[in-house]
Amino acid sequence: MARWTIDQPTTRTLDGIVALRVRVIGGHVNILPTDDPVTFEVSDVSGEPVLATQEAGILTVTYDDLTGSGLLDRLRPVQLSGYRGMARRSATVSLQVPRDCPVEVTTLSAPVVVAGLSGKTQIRTASGDITLDGLTGETEINTVSGNVAARDLQGSLHFNTVRGQVAVAGGRLYDLTGKSASGQFLGDVDVAPAGRVRLGSVSGEIALRVPAETSATAELRSATGKLDSDFALERRDQRARGSLAGKIGSGVDPAGITATTVSGAASLLRREPDAPAAIPRGNDQ
Repeated sequence: MARWTIDQPTTRTLDGIVALRVRVIGGHVNILPTDDPVTFEVSDVSGEPVLATQEAGILTVTYDDLTGSGLLDRLRPVQLSGYRGMARRSATVSLQVPRDCPVEVTTLSAPVVVAGLSGKTQIRTASGDITLDGLTGETEINTVSGNVAARDLQGSLHFNTVRGQVAVAGGRLYDLTGKSASGQFLGDVDVAPAGRVRLGSVSGEIALRVPAETSATAELRSATGKLDSDFALERRDQRARGSLAGKIGSGVDPAGITATTVSGAASLLRREPDAPAAIPRGNDQ
């Protein structure tokens, strides 16, 4: 196993990397694709030194006291704030990895930028903002208050947020699944034939725009939240629950779209032909 303790700006080039794990606290994390050997750069190190290891093709960038026996996996990012010296730890970590490299990133407050990858991407953060661009594989996001901005995703997106906003523009997804407590979801995406959209929120707003020609069965449900649709959905009001439901489009492999809230508003919007995808303006904005 190769091992480096980094307390000053460092750049290294490595061969044989098949997976990446980044586990840091504050600072920034940037991950981009390359067709060349992996390059990682660590700078702006504050507090404890950063530990980088290369073992069995896995590159791990973390801290020495966060590596034993899956410690970080057992702690949620928000719990790390009370762990020894966490508030003083910060580093900028920039990496270039193969496009199909699976990536796992956990931070407390560090923003994360990931672009151009096709492997599985997993990101967990307490308050760091997340930016995703042009990912084409399976993407999983967990955040407490960090906001998520995603553009031109292909494949799948699963997210869980407490109060962070999730905004998605462009791309084509076969699986979009997400839960929120009070954070907004604002999305404008193509849904693949036979694809699945399942969105749920307590008080956060859900606004989803799809192309006018989309074929899908759709249902919006809420206990007390306002429901709207640009499509001709049937309104059904029952005690303690309202809904809009119906079939849109006429394709042979309809997708399934469901949005459920307790008190948050839910909208299914139409993108006109040839109009570019853009994050819809929510009622809370």
